[in-house]
This record gives sequence, structure tokens and C-alpha cells, in this order.
Amino acid sequence: MRNAWATTGLVMLGMMAAMPTRAQDQGLKVDALRLEIGGFTDEPGASGSVLAHGAVSLRGDSGDWSYALGARLDAHSQSGSNDFERVRLDYTENYLRWQKQDLRVTLGTQNVLWGRVDEISPTDRMSRVDFSRGVLDKLPDRRRAVPAVRTEYFGEGFKLDGVLLPVFDEAVMPHANSVWNPVDTVNGRILGIGNLPGIVGARVVKADINGAGGAGLRLTAEGEGFDYGFSVQRVRQSQPYYKVVPGAPVVLQAVHPFSTVLGAELETERMGATWRMEVAVNSAVPLTTQTFQYRTDPALDIVIGAEFFPGDSETRVTLQLAGHRTFTNQPVLDRTRIYSFTGEIEHPFANGRWRADLRFAMGLNDRDLYLNPRLSYTGIDRQEIYLAAHLFSGASNTLGGFFRRNDSVVVGWQGKF
Repeated sequence: MRNAWATTGLVMLGMMAAMPTRAQDQGLKVDALRLEIGGFTDEPGASGSVLAHGAVSLRGDSGDWSYALGARLDAHSQSGSNDFERVRLDYTENYLRWQKQDLRVTLGTQNVLWGRVDEISPTDRMSRVDFSRGVLDKLPDRRRAVPAVRTEYFGEGFKLDGVLLPVFDEAVMPHANSVWNPVDTVNGRILGIGNLPGIVGARVVKADINGAGGAGLRLTAEGEGFDYGFSVQRVRQSQPYYKVVPGAPVVLQAVHPFSTVLGAELETERMGATWRMEVAVNSAVPLTTQTFQYRTDPALDIVIGAEFFPGDSETRVTLQLAGHRTFTNQPVLDRTRIYSFTGEIEHPFANGRWRADLRFAMGLNDRDLYLNPRLSYTGIDRQEIYLAAHLFSGASNTLGGFFRRNDSVVVGWQGKF
């Protein structure tokens, strides 16, 4: 599949070379450079980690046509008894686009980020998940470009957005030895389920999918004092769910079920804050029964968030309440009710050269906590030096509980040029 898209990219590059272009419209850009070094405080299988990341792009246009060529390189290493090194080359946006008046058509790999709320967006299903570092990065950095054919119509006060995913490309997952891997076959644990002693020593098998990723249609519009939108998507789940295949030995089979997602979204400004809301009905959430049978059932997600600047200061506060309910008539190992409170507090100081930041997520019905304090120096143009911590705790079936041994302190540098 990747080879097919590499061939497509070469064909597009040839088409672009044949097109007349204006030199001033061309642009080679370093989209991101990043180096991060971290140490774990309690993880028995890992003592430290290193991340090196770089992304570049070339963009240009000529008349009604424009294009983008881009790639990224990610190098991960982990030291300790479960050490590994992995270097991965991946595509970013590589597309050919035609735009005329109110109509825009884009063919190629591109970012498709639907939804309005931060951190937890139940209608963001068209993009490809990046789970290579768990939840250490903010939501936009945990999403990657996806192969797509996209048509956008810009009307008076509204936009109609149609996306087709002609091939399926699964989420970017961690190395098998990574402390961020959602499957722990050494201690018998699965993220979202918790302790499962029967999978100790199990073999993990990737999904074998040769087909489309799905399609979606989204309408967004401007009202009087508020913006709103509706979407319908029939897509595969990007991040794998692991189905237990009993036997000797036990096998965990990655699956990416198709589901239909109906979404509604709203954004408005009231009482000195920007309010955002999303509601999504999902037809097929994967589950595992207490007898280890795989099934899917419908679910409802509701997220309400507010962004404001207390006292008209430079401090930015983002808060969200999220609720998830899966409707099933069978006893299952998965959590069917998840209520959480997430947010971020960001405060610049010293004439904007420094920034203090705190991201957090806590469970409201189960003990679950993630804290990410961060101090950044931003006094260098388009660069940032930061010191941060990632702290986890909670019940074994929650995210904070699953990663509770992964508390870490990191120092890093990043820039865009």
C-alpha cells in the first residue's frame, strides 16, 4: 500500500514538473525539527528515551492549481532492559489541488481534521492516529495525513466537505518494546481493559486489510452568534482494537472495524468564553465479552468545552467535560461508561519569553489522572526549549492506571524554519 502511494507521488511529481509555475510561488520549508531526551522514574523495563523528529515540505501554485510535497522522519529509542531503536520515514501532505471560485478538489495525502473541541474529539474519525508516544503530545500532533480524495464547496455562510479514503492506512503505533505500547503481553495487560493474565506470552498479529478506509460528508455553517455543523462518516477505526483469539498459544488479532458515525458540533461566544460542543453517535464500538468473544455495539459521546482568558489576562484556560456510553446487553471487559474532565492552563511571562503550561486529564467515575506540567523558553525566534514531566496514576483499566509506571521527566528543543 505504501509503495502504491509512493508511485502515486512520483506520478504527481511528474505532472507538477510539466505545469508552468511561478518561482515566487514555490516554497521549501522545514515544518518541524525536534529533539527530546527523557528519563523514567519507576518503569522497570526502561530507564530513558530519545526522540528525534523532522518534517519538510515543498509547496507551490500556478493559476488554479497548487501542490504540496512533504515527508517526515521519526527516530525513537528506549534504553533499559526493553531497549529498542526505530527510524521511520512517513508521508505528510503530498497532494495536487485544483481550486476555482467556490470549489476545491484535492487528491493525495492530506490532513483531514474534523471537529471543534480540544483533546477529545469524537467526530475526528477521518484522520490517522499517531499513538507512537501515547498521549504525550497535544491532539494535533497525534494526528497524521491520510490518503484521500477531497472535495470542498464554499457557499455563502456555509461549507460542504466530502472526503473519500480510497485505501486504508492504519494508525502509527509504538514499537513492541515501547512503554507506550497498548498491549503488554509480559504482564498481561491491555489498555482500556486492564489486567488480563490469560494473554501473558500471547502473539500479537497485525490486521490484514486491503481496501478502502471509508468516506464522510460534513456541513459547517455560520449562524447568528454561533457556528454549527453536522457530519456523517462511514470509516474504519484507525487505531487497532485487539481481539483475543483463544488457542495454544493465545493470539491477539488487531482489528479495525467499520462504523457509521453521526456527529453534530456547535461553537459560540458567551460570558467571556468560547464554548465548543460535539455530540457523536457511533454504530460499532469494539468490545470483548467476559468469555473473550469479540463484538461491536453502539455508543454515544458528548463533549462540552470552554476556552477563556481570566480577567482579560494573557493566561489561557481550556476546560472540557466528556462523557462516553457504550450500549451493550452483554457483560464486557471494556469500560462502557467513561466520564472525564480535561484541560490546559497556559501562562506566558517575562515579556513573552517564557511560558508555563499545565495539561491534565482526570476521570470522574473511575480513578484516572494524567498531569503534564511544562516550562518553555520561547525567546529565540521560531524555537522553543522546554522542560516537562508526564505523571500518571489510576485504576488498572484506565489510561492513567495502565501507564502508571511511565512517569518521566523530559527536556527538549523544537523549531520551525
